[in-house]
Amino acid sequence: MAGPESPARWRSAALRGELVKTLDADDQLSDEVLARDIDALERFDIGWTTSRVLDLLLDGSVIGFDSDPDEGVIERGAVLAHWRSNNYRAQVHPATLCIRTQLVLALGGWMGLPASEDTGLLLAANAVADGYFSASVGLLYRKWPGQTTAQAAHIDTDDLTARYTVIERRANALANDFPHWHYSGSYGEAANDRR
Repeated sequence: MAGPESPARWRSAALRGELVKTLDADDQLSDEVLARDIDALERFDIGWTTSRVLDLLLDGSVIGFDSDPDEGVIERGAVLAHWRSNNYRAQVHPATLCIRTQLVLALGGWMGLPASEDTGLLLAANAVADGYFSASVGLLYRKWPGQTTAQAAHIDTDDLTARYTVIERRANALANDFPHWHYSGSYGEAANDRR
């Protein structure tokens, strides 16, 4: 979990398990999402999963996203390509990310940005590894005036452009200069053997 009290540079140091599930303090996971994430990660040679999001409005109603991809494997580079060609909006929501710890560490963790660090991690992961999208709702994304993404500083054009430029440059470097990442189930055992 991320928040103002846990700077991005320290999040990777706290990782203990084989998987990391992102969750903002004001959002809500749906029932069974973790089981679906784990199932997809076990069935496919992928590094990460995402799922459908519903915006949870103040009156309790929900709104879905009209451009969700089909359920299934998302090939390496597909999220980055969509993000570039759709005004820097991904077709999967970074707040639903479940990612292998091994991949988080290989990527150097979250980017040291004031915001959008979840987008940065998602695009970096997709630059080197296939993922998976579940069409079942995995997250209720609470929309309210106090949320970080509703603040003027978050949507300042200059700041947003700078963040997206850094995110895109990292993803491009990974996509162009690094091999296709594959899960190595023996990674944890090998690491334990070296201790």
